[in-house]
Amino acid sequence: MIKHIVFFKLPENFTQKDLFIEKLNNLKDEIDFIKALEVGINFAESERAFDMSLTVILDSKEALANYAVHEKHLPVVAFLKENNIETKVVDYEVTKEQEGKFSNATITKKANLYFDGQVTSRTVIESDGSRKTLGIMMPGSYTFGTELAEHMEILAGKVEVEFPDDGNKETIVGGKYFEVPANSSFDIKVLEITDYCCTYIN
Repeated sequence: MIKHIVFFKLPENFTQKDLFIEKLNNLKDEIDFIKALEVGINFAESERAFDMSLTVILDSKEALANYAVHEKHLPVVAFLKENNIETKVVDYEVTKEQEGKFSNATITKKANLYFDGQVTSRTVIESDGSRKTLGIMMPGSYTFGTELAEHMEILAGKVEVEFPDDGNKETIVGGKYFEVPANSSFDIKVLEITDYCCTYIN
């Protein structure tokens, strides 16, 4: 998957912002191989800030090349030049792991149940033999012990984690993670229903 991100700096005397936003949003309907498109309007008050952004998601570098010369995209490029709109571009490839997908993985159908079913997970074995668990934690307080080190991603939700050895507490929200040392335990207070992915490290 490819992410194509463009930042726009509008001239001070530019009066067609709404028309420009409409042109950008219309690309999603006009170019059928665009997977997703988002127009962002900046609110940061900084001299370094650009005024707008465009994020386009495409399947491949080939699709990005086709997008660049597409008959519906070229008029937008012309509009930029005619109105002296400054641009900066970032193109990058999103890996399967970054997409949140597994390739050639085996998933165990039977769920792992903990704390009377308040915490559930399923085991994923990837093609390289590495093991992960995907699970859900209901609100409550739990203590976990582990032999292997763990990389614990909170995909959605909110938890408070405390490691008995140091007594430090840390609040982790969706999109963040924490590390668990091997042969240790940790207390976790689930503040809202939480979706997680745990990677075991040998």
